[in-house]
Amino acid sequence: MAIEDAIRALHNHWDDVVARLEPPRKRELAELVGALDGPERRRAVTAIADLLVEELPPDHPVRRALARGYLLAPAVTDWKDLAVRLDALARGLTEVSLGPGESVLAGVMARLLQAPALSEDEMRRRGADPDDPDLIWLDRPDGGRQWPEFQFAPGGGPLPVVRAVNDVLDVANDPVGAADWWLSSNAWLDGQPSVLIGVVPDDHLLRAARALSAEV
Repeated sequence: MAIEDAIRALHNHWDDVVARLEPPRKRELAELVGALDGPERRRAVTAIADLLVEELPPDHPVRRALARGYLLAPAVTDWKDLAVRLDALARGLTEVSLGPGESVLAGVMARLLQAPALSEDEMRRRGADPDDPDLIWLDRPDGGRQWPEFQFAPGGGPLPVVRAVNDVLDVANDPVGAADWWLSSNAWLDGQPSVLIGVVPDDHLLRAARALSAEV
């Protein structure tokens, strides 16, 4: 795996990564992303890798991708496309307040909670177990829980491919991270994984998840 794969992982987990950074480091990351599509790309990629190693825990998907990578090893990468995608995220970052009170993670949660979901009662009516460790559940501000609907067949129970991918994503320990993976654009799949269920082969979804979440 090349360093480009870790940069793709950064794109897929952008909100979570940014939520872990202090304001000066957020600004530094935004500046480095802006240099990815220019003559300073090599320096920018190296600096981004250093920043992520310093700021992210060892078990974070982006750190894992870095640990598996070989810095600047050859890989088939559309750098311009990847740089444009990341730059769009970085511009959004620099346009919001970066003060100490900011909570990017809260914004991520708000976005995830807006996705169609089932209540616990709806889960039970479908014969599903609310305590199933292979399903994503999210805490609501009102103290309740909800289960993103994409995990289920129309009118039915959990989809086998979703359970398999969730297991790869370690959903039992990181349901928010798993939900963010499913409900965010994925550069490897060229689309949102939850929308691609049944559209692309199940194995494509599994391979995309393993690319980010396989153990070092």
